[in-house]
Amino acid sequence: MTDPDLILIPPSDLRPTEAFHPDRVRAVIALIVAGQAWTQPICVERASLAILDGHHRHAAALQLGLARVPVRMFDYERVELGSWRHDWCPTRLEVLRRARDGDLYPPKTTRHTFTAGETISIALARLT
Repeated sequence: MTDPDLILIPPSDLRPTEAFHPDRVRAVIALIVAGQAWTQPICVERASLAILDGHHRHAAALQLGLARVPVRMFDYERVELGSWRHDWCPTRLEVLRRARDGDLYPPKTTRHTFTAGETISIALARLT
């Protein structure tokens, strides 16, 4: 891992902002276990560790009992925020408040857009 914004941290340190679909988590777990590797980092806001993208991966990591997960850090002002839902208009302050308070949005509410980082493949054994 040569990307300075990509680190390994305990999944319990991350702050969810959205609920997740259990069926999707089971599918993510199956992919991780089948490949014996983690290939997509969870994207978080640098200061608060609020999850911007990767709620299903986060839930999978917790269910798998992983000690660490790959996380890519972002400065929130450099991330575009929108919504997958036409009836929601989230703001950065509201996303961070929900992360802090545990007041989760419904699944797939926020849509964060940012520059993709380097491709990764971290052996599952390294994360346990």
